[in-house]
Order: sequence, then structure tokens, then C-alpha cells
Amino acid sequence: MTQRRRARPTWWQLALVVAMGAAAIAFVVMLTAGVLADGAGTGRPADFYRALGRELTDATNWTVVAVSALVGAVVTAVAALLTRRP
Repeated sequence: MTQRRRARPTWWQLALVVAMGAAAIAFVVMLTAGVLADGAGTGRPADFYRALGRELTDATNWTVVAVSALVGAVVTAVAALLTRRP
């Protein structure tokens, strides 16, 4: 009985997965840094939720997430296309 080899993911599948991963990491880092800087440890219970709301509505955070996803996708696509085997 022969085993079937699993197909390698295509370059666009790889780029999509890396872009999603880069965006998720950037989102968590930006959200954590913003909440810790603005609303953690102040002693007021509502400050955490205000800081969380402020970070989720800040356009800079979403720009960083989008740019990191774009950079991750482009770098992965270029690397995958350059190392592609016929």
C-alpha cells in the first residue's frame, strides 16, 4: 500500500495564512500596549473599559494591523515565488 504525499500549499494560500497571522499578532500587541499605557493600574474600575474602547476605535491601530498584514503577505508571496520548484 502506498501512502499519498500531501500537497504543499500554493503560494497564495501561504501568503494568506501569514498575512492573517501577522495581522493577529499586530492587533494583540497594539491592543495590549495601548490598554496597559492608558487604563491599567489607575485604580478606577472603568478606566480599563475606556482604554479598551479607545484602542478599538483608534484608526492608527487598524492602520498598523492592515500594514502588517500587507507586508506579511507580500514578503511571503515573494519568498514563495522565488523558492518555487517546478
